[in-house]
Amino acid sequence: MLNTAYDETHNALIADPSGKLERADFEALTERFNSIVNETDRIPNLVIHAASFPGWKDFSALIEHLQFIHAHQKLVGKIALVSDAKVLEIAPKIAKHFISARLRRFPAGDLKGALAWSAETEPTPPRVTLMEGLPDGVIGISVRGVIGAKDYAEIITPVIDEAARSKEKIRLIYQIGPEFEAYTPGAVWSDARVGLMHLSDFARIAVVSDLDWIRHGVRAFAPLIPGEVHVFSNAELEAAKAWAAA
Repeated sequence: MLNTAYDETHNALIADPSGKLERADFEALTERFNSIVNETDRIPNLVIHAASFPGWKDFSALIEHLQFIHAHQKLVGKIALVSDAKVLEIAPKIAKHFISARLRRFPAGDLKGALAWSAETEPTPPRVTLMEGLPDGVIGISVRGVIGAKDYAEIITPVIDEAARSKEKIRLIYQIGPEFEAYTPGAVWSDARVGLMHLSDFARIAVVSDLDWIRHGVRAFAPLIPGEVHVFSNAELEAAKAWAAA
């Protein structure tokens, strides 16, 4: 069994296993994780609180565990292992080769320290940056990391709203760079709302990305947008700028 609790203060999802872990435990963990993201528009860190390593009940449980890691390892920033299990002592050294999250082990009695560490914030580059040096009438937006509704509310939406108030139609360069990780559900909704509000305000939209699902999605919806839409790779950023300004 895998008991879970969300610590809102530290933005941490605490997983407390007892007994052999089953496939249903990881399905429930995935559902709980996703519900937290949907409700808070935040990506929680993971704190695994286990006095000893319980192991898996069967092979299907192991597979479901690996699928959870594969689906979420790029989203979660930190994973704290709170345990005295000897088998977990080498986990941080092994995990760094397979996951992008930072992983740290704490003694079984130091849940408080693990929560404090998981909540520590570190200086990171801005998730949304506005491109400089573009011709008049051209807006350039570049996103990275995990983009949330707050990024739209504070930066992206105000920039688009301001441009829409001018007499000229908007020429937009929207770059989803190589360090982009994901959109939260709140960001997806905000993006759709901005698009609907300004559907007829765009003259040209240059989408710059190497992600296939972004490129295919843009091409699929391009016919529904009154303005011109073109997809570029990240290596073609300068070409995208020239096209948008032409």
